Amino acid sequence: MSRVTVDLLRHGEVDGGLCLGRGCDVPLNARGWSQLRVMLPERLPWTGIATSPLRRCAEFAGELAGLLGLEPWVDERFSELGFGEWEGRPWSELYDRHGQQLLDFQRRPDRNPAPGGEHYPDFERRVAAAWEELLGLPGERHWLVVTHAGTLRAILRRVLEFPASRLFGIDVPHACLSRIVRDGEAPPRLVFHGGRF
Repeated sequence: MSRVTVDLLRHGEVDGGLCLGRGCDVPLNARGWSQLRVMLPERLPWTGIATSPLRRCAEFAGELAGLLGLEPWVDERFSELGFGEWEGRPWSELYDRHGQQLLDFQRRPDRNPAPGGEHYPDFERRVAAAWEELLGLPGERHWLVVTHAGTLRAILRRVLEFPASRLFGIDVPHACLSRIVRDGEAPPRLVFHGGRF
């Protein structure tokens, strides 16, 4: 029976305390690089590296892929949700000016998109397409997917089938690690969330 193991890793910290969505491409700061590097096991186990194309994910994924002699799979579908008019603005400002809208979004993202932002069901569909393609590749594999909090939550929701109203009941800090395993044709299962290698 073949096994696919997928380690989902959120990017590290960036400067500014900004709302970072699909259209906001900023690099990791020094602390962000450190948060990710300290997570690495002594022996890198991955046979494939996939990543969002945004710099806060792709630069670290590219470094790891180089160490392993792999070509990273850079896929736009693993990008963060698009937050429209909120992107690139400080969270403190957004809470001051759009507090109720933010709360509505967090309670039901599927019904309350950010102004001019990507609709959550569309976001979930694009993430699901990339996820299913990754799981469907032949052979026994161990993937690392470097991605975003929203993308990670969308994958967990697909695996665990919980309602969209509970998305923000899952804490996804910087450098958060989750592992999902699928054995053969069995449904994928969550092995851990917020753990370490």
